[in-house]
Amino acid sequence: MDFIIQKGLAQLRGIPFYPVIQARSKYELIDMTLTVIGVAFEEVSKRAPDLKREISTWNDGRRCSLGVLPMGPYITLEKREDRIHYLGKRKIDPHMTFLFKNLDSAVLVLTAQMSAHQALAESRMLLDGQVSYGMELNRALAIVETYLFPQFILNKIFKRSPTLNAYELLTKGIIYAAMGPALLKNGLKCAIKKQ
Repeated sequence: MDFIIQKGLAQLRGIPFYPVIQARSKYELIDMTLTVIGVAFEEVSKRAPDLKREISTWNDGRRCSLGVLPMGPYITLEKREDRIHYLGKRKIDPHMTFLFKNLDSAVLVLTAQMSAHQALAESRMLLDGQVSYGMELNRALAIVETYLFPQFILNKIFKRSPTLNAYELLTKGIIYAAMGPALLKNGLKCAIKKQ
């Protein structure tokens, strides 16, 4: 079976412009995934008490970005009052930025093949800004991943996967239900801005 897969991949790599197609596909995948994470931060911060506790010490107006070197994509998040707001697909004057070193590192983390903690430990990500802000964002990202991913993925990316009580499971279901309309609203907002 592995031989058949290897043979198929070898033929695929023989297609003209394969590296360009592969890089563009990774870029689009990361762009879409970062958008989902930005919207998820917004939705989880509305509903999850543990994320509200985590960000309660953040000063209002703190902006954090996630992106990929050298040319993006990026997203920016801002803490206002007791919530995190997704500002869009660009880097807007952040106080702290997580930068993936390349598209491959970003794909591993953003497709839940590796946790953000492990990516930081393996130097697949750079931190531009205060280390304390970076650690706080990393903890907040872990909480968002807990509400965003199903349990079998959480078991894979966390050493000790979080266990959710009945209230947190209900909150997770509500967040799942809210993600579709929130992504649609965000997509329409982006489409209107482009016109």
